[in-house]
Amino acid sequence: MDIFQRCIDFTRADEVKALGLYPYFREIQENEGPVVSIEGRKVIMAGSNNYLGLTAHPRVRQAAIDAINRYGTGCSGSRYLTGTIDLHIRLEEALAKFLGYESCLLYSTGYQTALGVISGLVSKGDYVISDKENHACIINVCMRYHIQQHVMILPLNTHTFTASLGECMARG
Repeated sequence: MDIFQRCIDFTRADEVKALGLYPYFREIQENEGPVVSIEGRKVIMAGSNNYLGLTAHPRVRQAAIDAINRYGTGCSGSRYLTGTIDLHIRLEEALAKFLGYESCLLYSTGYQTALGVISGLVSKGDYVISDKENHACIINVCMRYHIQQHVMILPLNTHTFTASLGECMARG
């Protein structure tokens, strides 16, 4: 069977939608921070990055309007090549000063953070001891750079954690 026919024959998503259980692409009619309206009901949005509700704060909205008026709607490229604007630099400088560091670097996604940090700290032949409940981006970055991983559940109990860590290191 060719790939196009397999796509045409795939009905599982439609079946789940018909049951009212499909969790994806639900239309949000109103966004008031951590509370949104979906299908006419107010619900707490636990799946977004706006858990503090700052996107609806008047000062944040005004700052966004001011930035659009000055820079347009996007940076037209990744920060790495052509997308760094003075706002990025000012934010990094202010955050570094607030934290008491010489400098800092901000990433726009968790995956980019994992890619930048892990690839900068470890290389091929090094080991990463990682909890199996870590986000998939951490596992993917280690695989991308052929970094050997010992993936295990690391317990919260200090004594057990130390024993598990020692066992893991002995295997490497």
